[in-house]
Amino acid sequence: MAQIKNKILFPNVNRNPEDEFPKQRVPEYLISEVEKLIQLHGDLELFVDWNTGASVTASQLIEDAYKIASQFKRRACHPGDVISCLIHSDVNYFSFLLATWMSGCVLSSLQHSFSQELLIKLIRSSHSRLLLCDVESAERCRAIKTECPELEEVFVLGHFAGCTPFDRLLDDEAFPRDELKRSEPYDPDETLSMVFSSGTTGEPKGVLLTQQNIYSYLLTARPKANRPGMRTLFVPRIGNVMGLVFGLRDVLIYSKTYLMSIYKDEWLFDAIEQIKPERALLYLPHILAITKHPKSETSNLSSIEAVFTAGMSISKNLQRKLCLKLPSLKTFFMFYGMTEFAIGTMRPFHDYEENDYRLEELRKNHKLKPDSVGHLCPMNLMKVVDENTGEILGPNQKGELCFKGPSLFKGYWNNPEATAVIVKDGWIHTGDIGYYDDDGDVFYVQRSKELIKYLGHHVIPSQLEAILKSHPAVEDAAVVGIKSEDYGELPMAYAMKKPGHDKLDARRLVNFLHDRVHDESLLRGGLVFIDEIPRNVMGKIVRQQLRDRAELEFQKASSLC
Repeated sequence: MAQIKNKILFPNVNRNPEDEFPKQRVPEYLISEVEKLIQLHGDLELFVDWNTGASVTASQLIEDAYKIASQFKRRACHPGDVISCLIHSDVNYFSFLLATWMSGCVLSSLQHSFSQELLIKLIRSSHSRLLLCDVESAERCRAIKTECPELEEVFVLGHFAGCTPFDRLLDDEAFPRDELKRSEPYDPDETLSMVFSSGTTGEPKGVLLTQQNIYSYLLTARPKANRPGMRTLFVPRIGNVMGLVFGLRDVLIYSKTYLMSIYKDEWLFDAIEQIKPERALLYLPHILAITKHPKSETSNLSSIEAVFTAGMSISKNLQRKLCLKLPSLKTFFMFYGMTEFAIGTMRPFHDYEENDYRLEELRKNHKLKPDSVGHLCPMNLMKVVDENTGEILGPNQKGELCFKGPSLFKGYWNNPEATAVIVKDGWIHTGDIGYYDDDGDVFYVQRSKELIKYLGHHVIPSQLEAILKSHPAVEDAAVVGIKSEDYGELPMAYAMKKPGHDKLDARRLVNFLHDRVHDESLLRGGLVFIDEIPRNVMGKIVRQQLRDRAELEFQKASSLC
């Protein structure tokens, strides 16, 4: 049972970071753990590219990391230097990551969805010295180099004119380990990585992660037991914070992890049938594919016993659909957090190796509420505050979710002002509206910035979106607020029709919604059909893009109310 003291929520299991975290640098700890696993279980494959068949064994991971770190030393890379990365998923990523950390450098994980302008801006502002890319992004990166004088070299996973092949980093023998060992004492606040916020409400910001942050992720998410050779399908790209967490976690449990360097929905089913993974890391778009794609009717998905997801709250209805598609599913792990505080809550809170229940039995036996995002993770604290007054609220009162703990990021890169807005007195203000109940279950309701405020009423877009998507002719929907001098904000909807339903008109769909909502939730800003709802790689709606479009279209749109 969770503890509540002075309206602060404490975890079921409270542990002290000082007692839990190793007193050595993260790369040294990871290498020593892998060497122990090799001694116990032999040299197994750690990462396999399902698309190409390329693989990396445990000993190769370590050997390659030392070779790459030696090349960084030859290029006079110093602690604090930034090395950037723009790739999807590749078996060599974690060797490159370890080498960067061994050198005391900071790995900046960029995203393919960033515009060329933004990439140039981020590489310039971080003073990146080296850049690793894949063939897909090589032409962009070669052009970026001409715009960024401090960027000395671009490495490519493969071959592309004007870029150095990644294999060159592995050509020469590594320096002796003693020569690569750093002399400075261990510092838990040393920056290891820079990942980027999702950018759903504006331009992405560089989120700095420290040794302490990485340890908090690894030791929170690590099961008690190793299962050498257990097969894991790792579908998302590896450059974001959850990719980092789960990739390193799989190293520590000695899993055989299959990556998909190229992803298509139909290939997901082929991969599952061929690999027969016991576990799968999936984001919302992949879960939707499993529940909706025609191949789900004919594919054998029975090997999957555990699913891990993060980034979005998965509805009770979607969980049920997933359970029906995966007949052997025993555990559905959902992590709630944000890039700046990666693991705030987790459900279910136990080791899946010890669990032998189906989803409904799991909820019954572990007293999980279907709409909950779980319980607090060890070492975290949580409070709920009133957005307007800052008053700390008690159980079952909705307000902004705030967290404190070792997962808290160091700050935004070169942006102390933005850091001060989100972190106050050691508490991170998530911008999420939610609450906790008397049992300590945490519930996410809505992003605060997504809330539409009409005449003082709070209109929740996700509720309107769910109603619109329940119409048999609607594939997807998004609701945003349009600024109004008189009313505050007016709800406006974008909807995507299902194939074969071209005759659906906006007025009929608006009436469908209006029959099911209160007056303050009426679409006073109108409804517009759109070819596709913009979503980021995590499946989140890019609302800022829709808000910008809505402001331009509002004057043209006729009122439908």
